[in-house]
Amino acid sequence: MKSDDTIEILQRRGPELGPLDPAEWKRVKARVGWVRETLAALHDAQDRMHERCRAAVDRVPEAEFERICDEEQAKVDAIMDALNAVRDRDEWPRHLYWSL
Repeated sequence: MKSDDTIEILQRRGPELGPLDPAEWKRVKARVGWVRETLAALHDAQDRMHERCRAAVDRVPEAEFERICDEEQAKVDAIMDALNAVRDRDEWPRHLYWSL
């Protein structure tokens, strides 16, 4: 975990919540890492989608272009769904609950 992450976690917690115990700290650290990795995967998927669609736009028939773009968008959407589950419902991937 980067030191910036540590500082932000401590600042957001506030003094009224008290310090994290070692198990909580481990869980928070893992979740911050997961978010960081997932955002990087999202950016990569978006870049691949744009590159693939740009390359296909004048090269393939419209139906094939739509299929290609839909295929790539589904990959982006899957990553966004995981991030939205965390943001909207505090639903984390299973390994961030039980494997720590």
